[in-house]
Amino acid sequence: LADPCAVPDEHFVPEVDAVLRRVAQALIEGNGAERPAQPLLQPNVPASVVAKLVLCVEYLRDRVGVPRDMSFHAAMQLRAHLNEVVAALQKGV
Repeated sequence: LADPCAVPDEHFVPEVDAVLRRVAQALIEGNGAERPAQPLLQPNVPASVVAKLVLCVEYLRDRVGVPRDMSFHAAMQLRAHLNEVVAALQKGV
């Protein structure tokens, strides 16, 4: 990442992993309505964890480098999907 001093918080690895897997699935398959909507997280995830997860996703979104990490268009798609995740988490989906 662009921040060499960043220290990962290992407590949120399962939640971040689940969210990034959903982003990857959406990037591969598209956002078509043919898939039933599934919650991003397991039920009963505390609001404090969701807030930290939003910060993690925003951090990743803000630090995707073009052309270092990927092409301009790929980065736009990734950022768009990460924005959708942030909105869904903030909405409680």
